[in-house]
Amino acid sequence: MTRILIVDDEMSLRLLLEQILERNGYECTLAANAAEAREHLKEHAFELVLSDINMPGESGLDLIRYVLAEHRNTAAIMVTVMDDPSVAATALQIGVYGYIIKPFQPKGVLISVENALHRRQLEIDNRVYHEKLEQIISERTAALRKSNEKLKHEIEDRKRVEETLQKSHDELEETLSRLKETQAQMLQSEKMASIGQLAAGVAHEINNPTGFVSSNLKTLSDYQNDMLSLIREYRKLTADLKATVASQENMASISGNLDRIEGLEKEMDIDFILDDTPNLIKESQEGAERIRKIVIDLKDFAHPGEQKLQYADINKALNSTLNIVWNEIKYKATVTKDYGDLPEVQCYPQQLNQVFMNLLVNAAQAIEKQGEIKITTGALDGKVEIKISDTGKGIAKENLSKIFDPFFTTKEIGKGTGLGLNVAYNIIKKHKGTIDVQSEVGKGTTFTIRIPVDGH
Repeated sequence: MTRILIVDDEMSLRLLLEQILERNGYECTLAANAAEAREHLKEHAFELVLSDINMPGESGLDLIRYVLAEHRNTAAIMVTVMDDPSVAATALQIGVYGYIIKPFQPKGVLISVENALHRRQLEIDNRVYHEKLEQIISERTAALRKSNEKLKHEIEDRKRVEETLQKSHDELEETLSRLKETQAQMLQSEKMASIGQLAAGVAHEINNPTGFVSSNLKTLSDYQNDMLSLIREYRKLTADLKATVASQENMASISGNLDRIEGLEKEMDIDFILDDTPNLIKESQEGAERIRKIVIDLKDFAHPGEQKLQYADINKALNSTLNIVWNEIKYKATVTKDYGDLPEVQCYPQQLNQVFMNLLVNAAQAIEKQGEIKITTGALDGKVEIKISDTGKGIAKENLSKIFDPFFTTKEIGKGTGLGLNVAYNIIKKHKGTIDVQSEVGKGTTFTIRIPVDGH
């Protein structure tokens, strides 16, 4: 039975992981910190260690370093909330076998554990093959003084062993590639589920019209109070005028009312209020409409749960995404749109929105001061083509072949995970399409996406 050591300073999480794993046939041992974990490792052999990163005392990273250095047949998985990408980069460097991201789902836990155990077994097999190869080489070398016929057989044996070793190596590389892709998809799914990186920008876009609508309503309220005061004086004047019809004795009161009304009109600047009120109402209506459009576009962008093939208007999807990321772009670039007449495309609209978002945000970040982003669409030979260009700093020639690789990034540590373009590539591949890039340092970059209209 596979033995797993679970290390976490939160008892509830230790018990939850134990329940998930033991329910699927694994034998679990629990530790509250790195010191307890080291004691268990002295007493038993474990196939896998699941360790939290942030714990009192010795950190999870140091524990994982110890496990990978001293227990060569034990795999290690990092359990983290992924709030610090630099920690993820360090973990990858020391050879962590995977991630379990808090809050976690049972299925995600089991996928990470199964991938780590499979990779561990492949590496053990690979090591055994190397040891056998060295043994064979040593034995055969000692016997090379024998006949040429034996030498020929020895060479053939060595070739067979090398071929077996190469096959094992290829399987390991394929498994590692799948593991990296799975990790990238899990990390990006977590990020997109909350739309965390857009929250501040959307809030800013909504707060602007909300602010001036609120200010206009305050001004209209003050205007109303002034108008009520003026109306009261008009009513007093009306009452006095009615009384005057019966008697001439109220003329002094009427004259006083007229003076007060004239004073109030000057004090409140009645002509300005009458001119300004329609403008305030119109501006507030425009602000409310702007908020409504942002909310609709956000709903179209996310649509949680609607991950199924459907026909969608790509131009409309680009506009919705552009409105959502506008706060990331408006201070850096002017946006030019050259939309063609497109047929509706059978696709996963929210996944394509994710691709457009990544490319538009990357384009804005590539522009250091002020520049232009151009979006062009067209249809040809049963495919829809989308081009997103920027006048940013461009991509170095030696990096062009690597930009779609998982975890590759030219940004500083903490400012990029290296997952966005890899996820975009996989989404377009899922749509049976292509994504290409042309770039020149100092001039800008163009990403070209082509997607079949019928999804085939």
